[in-house]
Amino acid sequence: MSTIPLKHCMHSLEAADANLSGSKFNNVSIAASTFNTVELESSEFDQVSFAKSSFKGIKLEDARFENAYFTNARISDSNYDGMSIDGILVTDLLSAWRAKDR
Repeated sequence: MSTIPLKHCMHSLEAADANLSGSKFNNVSIAASTFNTVELESSEFDQVSFAKSSFKGIKLEDARFENAYFTNARISDSNYDGMSIDGILVTDLLSAWRAKDR
């Protein structure tokens, strides 16, 4: 697989039916981009801002979040099986919260 270097440039890219596996993005802005039917499995994100982004139909199975800021983040209509926050199962947290309101 060949590498196409893009440095110190401003371009919009349109990729369809492409395999860009192993690509590296460093100090790059892809703000206001659209990703549809994209595989990012086993990818690493470090110092990435997803502020004001929207995620729908996202598979986060076995994903890890460390030192993340979830301020004002909202999660709804999702499967929480096995999901934990600081070692506490989210399903247990939701059950306790719902029992408290009864």
